[in-house]
Amino acid sequence: MKFIELNEEEFTSFVNTHKTKNFFQTVMMRNHLRKAGHETYLVGVKKDKNIIAAAMLSSTNHNFMGKKTFESLKGFILDYEDKELLKFMTKEVVRFLKSKKALRLIIDPYIPHVSRDIDANEIEGVDNRHIASYLLNLGYQKTTSPQVKWCYCMDINGLEKDELFKTFRSSTRNNINKTINKFKLEVKTLAKEELSIFKKITSDTCDRRSFNDKSLSYYESMYDEFKDNVTFKVVYLNCDTYIETLKQENVNLLEKINELSDGASNKKKKEVMKKDITNNEQKIIDTLKIKQENGNLVPLSAAMFILYGDEIVYLFSGSYAKFMSFCGQYRLQWEIIKYAADNKYQRYNFYGIQDVFNKDGKDYGVYEFKKGFGGYVEELLGPFEIGISKEYKLYQGLKGVKRIIKPKK
Repeated sequence: MKFIELNEEEFTSFVNTHKTKNFFQTVMMRNHLRKAGHETYLVGVKKDKNIIAAAMLSSTNHNFMGKKTFESLKGFILDYEDKELLKFMTKEVVRFLKSKKALRLIIDPYIPHVSRDIDANEIEGVDNRHIASYLLNLGYQKTTSPQVKWCYCMDINGLEKDELFKTFRSSTRNNINKTINKFKLEVKTLAKEELSIFKKITSDTCDRRSFNDKSLSYYESMYDEFKDNVTFKVVYLNCDTYIETLKQENVNLLEKINELSDGASNKKKKEVMKKDITNNEQKIIDTLKIKQENGNLVPLSAAMFILYGDEIVYLFSGSYAKFMSFCGQYRLQWEIIKYAADNKYQRYNFYGIQDVFNKDGKDYGVYEFKKGFGGYVEELLGPFEIGISKEYKLYQGLKGVKRIIKPKK
């Protein structure tokens, strides 16, 4: 085996055919990171002139005593069952990064830890605990990372969109149908010059939920580098269209009322329909107010999706709280799931979930929302770090002290 730096063509050709491929380990992501000022390197292992392992390594903004932290985001890309290869790759990457003034390396392999069902219960299937144990034997330590460990996924595997729709919860199907038949929501794909619309929605959401949002330049860079492999979508309420729908619904209700006889058996039916008419009239008034304040075409929700390899990843999103009743995110999810089925993707990845085992957690509702589409929880192996420079022991010691003295919340 021989450790080498790879050119972009070699790296891409190998990664694109590997089962652990993911959009983080691409030249597209490398270019995005380089534009943001990060060091990046493409490295790999060859055996008998064939590439058998690869990784995109990138520096982070974390420095300690002049030493840098590097990551292999959702990497390495290799066969983790091949212990000799994993050992060789680790040893050589450590040696390589030592010359780049590295303090430590963090990896978080894009492989599941154990198989789980929709409620995150362990089930028979994949069990990669032995790989985690071997990484510890190689000198890695479990660590923390902002990268996603818990995902929510849906296997498509050749199913048609109508077949997938039937697997959704009835409440999810009803909400999707309302966005199509009642609210008449419109979905638009944004051009680069329109990304400020997306950013405004995500900023509002992050402020409301106390998250840190990405910058507009981040989204623009992802748009530039990922090209056809990324799409930004916004769902709109057309106030005029919705008002006309409500008016027509009232016309239909009045016709039904007039068609019913005055018998006692129809009295309750008429009362229900009259109440529906009253509710629709109030909705028309409310929608006219929305139009007056926001214009006729009102953005409700937005989402960013990465389309790479066999899967589509739902990466970032946002919604205006005051328009939640229009179920915009349900429509966005359905649009991309239909696209995934029609274009023969194998999997739709709703991506990160939190508070999986805490029903009182502030993010448990997001998990519940995603569960409405069927699917399952995927727990990835998680982040591991390995020290590279002699300063790493001091860094660990100070980090341990910080944990001890950190006040409890």
